[in-house]
Amino acid sequence: MGKYCFQETLKDSFTLITSLSQDIKCPFCKKTVPSDEAEVHLVMCLTRPKITYNEDELREDKGECSICLEEMSSGDRIARLPCLCIYHKSCIDEWFKRKNCCPEHPGYD
Repeated sequence: MGKYCFQETLKDSFTLITSLSQDIKCPFCKKTVPSDEAEVHLVMCLTRPKITYNEDELREDKGECSICLEEMSSGDRIARLPCLCIYHKSCIDEWFKRKNCCPEHPGYD
């Protein structure tokens, strides 16, 4: 019931926002969308499945993490995404709080 109330509150807030302007900024993905597409966009953001990844300890140096731009060194905790990209685990966890896609392959499923 809590999830339903949350979604209804968001829907009501989103409806109010869309009635005030032509373009709105999604509170989840931060994209700007036309008000007539806002409801569909919000549902997609709320129901989009989370990306999973394999977690491991890096065994050898692997170059640069493209999120933090620091070197990935042997012993670092890493995350390997389905597209086979690797990042520091802490970096990709923070990234996923803002976007639900690979930083280098946003369209990869």
